[in-house]
Amino acid sequence: MKVKTQNATTPAEQALKAFIRKVDWNLCRDFLAIVEYGGIGAAARATARQQPSLSASLKRFENHIGFTLCSRSSRGIELTPSGKVVFELCRDMAGCVMAIPQHAAAAAGCIEGTLRLSMIADLGISAVDDAIIMFHKIYPSVSLHIDVAPWRDTIEAVVRGDADIGISCDNAPRDTLRYVSIGREEQQLYCHASSRILQELKSGSSDTIQYKPHMFSKYNFVLTGSDEPQELLAFRKCHGLGRHIGGQADTLSEARRLIRLGVGIGFLPTDFAASDVLTGQLVPLLPEDILPRYPIYMITRAETPDGTAASLIVNVIISRTAGKEMQKTS
Repeated sequence: MKVKTQNATTPAEQALKAFIRKVDWNLCRDFLAIVEYGGIGAAARATARQQPSLSASLKRFENHIGFTLCSRSSRGIELTPSGKVVFELCRDMAGCVMAIPQHAAAAAGCIEGTLRLSMIADLGISAVDDAIIMFHKIYPSVSLHIDVAPWRDTIEAVVRGDADIGISCDNAPRDTLRYVSIGREEQQLYCHASSRILQELKSGSSDTIQYKPHMFSKYNFVLTGSDEPQELLAFRKCHGLGRHIGGQADTLSEARRLIRLGVGIGFLPTDFAASDVLTGQLVPLLPEDILPRYPIYMITRAETPDGTAASLIVNVIISRTAGKEMQKTS
């Protein structure tokens, strides 16, 4: 009688099993840090590790995989083709690992943990506040951690997995991210109430007259640097606005301060500047029908699993904007 035996594993299968047994998954974490911070030295400083330790970790990881993952120079590191592929896989794996506590809590019927939000500063869209209030009522065991960052940094934080949700504009949506529109923001050009510009240009009362954009190209501008939406940048460039820079600020609050002090004229979101217009501290200059407008999104990674805090707050915002009542999942 013949005895049926299992087929012998191939050398490739044996090598794969050996890799799984021997690889230290912490090496993936160290490799991610080196790539994301742009070099071994920068990663060591950011993670409070010793540089030789991270360098040895990278070498061990390359030995396990059998390929060189990056080349090193005085300017930092550059990923090889193999390194680019491994980096994407490690980033996906890190996202799965970070989701383990939330998945376990969801399976046990208890949603808890920390929801990490990265968002642009001074956002005046009420749907965001409404969603946070409703989410906290439904899931009180989830704590919220909010980081404020320029819009590009907000998106990159979601891509890297440093944030569960981003709240931002984005003129070039990515296939790897999920976008839920939560409102629109518009920008108006303002000067302070006693600005000489009004004396030079107005032909009627300063609270009703509005002008064409190109008329302001010769005046000093207050810019918001890296936090400027792409649609606003395109509008400025089209009309020659901002050629003469009177000041620059990293936040809308500081930009508003400079405009009110007369350092220059500048753009601010209309919701953000509304109270200053009502009190007469700022004067809007452009007709409403030509103002630059752009959507604001709640952004998550496309593969965000159901049942996590990130997916649940997205459901809250969708139900809120649709006018539906959100029910707590059992």
